[in-house]
Amino acid sequence: MTTQNPATISGNASDDIKTFLVDPQLSFNTLVEGNFTTTFAQFIVEKIYISEVSLVQNVIEPLMQESRVVCTMQVAEDMINGMGNLHGGCSALLVDLCSTLAMVALQMHITGKPTVTVSQAMNLSFHAPAGLGENLRIINTSMSIGTRVVSAKTEIWSATHHRMVVSGVHLKMTPTRKTIKL
Repeated sequence: MTTQNPATISGNASDDIKTFLVDPQLSFNTLVEGNFTTTFAQFIVEKIYISEVSLVQNVIEPLMQESRVVCTMQVAEDMINGMGNLHGGCSALLVDLCSTLAMVALQMHITGKPTVTVSQAMNLSFHAPAGLGENLRIINTSMSIGTRVVSAKTEIWSATHHRMVVSGVHLKMTPTRKTIKL
């Protein structure tokens, strides 16, 4: 993701939001005021391409807005299990990272800046396998943005076979400053 040009991202989100989201390493360093040079599974993170960042009216509650971040990638050899399909651990990584992009997009739209959050809970459901070489479309939608807890839902689809592979809900919370280890 670090080499993606923010201008290639569709959607109505501001250029500032798209620029911030396109490089997760830079984003993380900015949020925790750190000097990290790598992220867990950096080789997988770098394969994610953000295709859309949009802010839309919530259909169920029209007074609320939600963000939608769509990512794409291809299942590579370093992402599969012994059966040749997307590994569950890799699925969890994708839900964690990509759902966070939707949460941050809405936070930045509402407040002008992102907030440091840590995972509180993540629930995944596995629907179908995605094999080596399949193209994935990862659709992330914010659910709620509160003062302490934020949440988003993710659907990982096989664009190759037009079926849902994984769905998940991710809740994050704002930590106390003492819990952030730098």
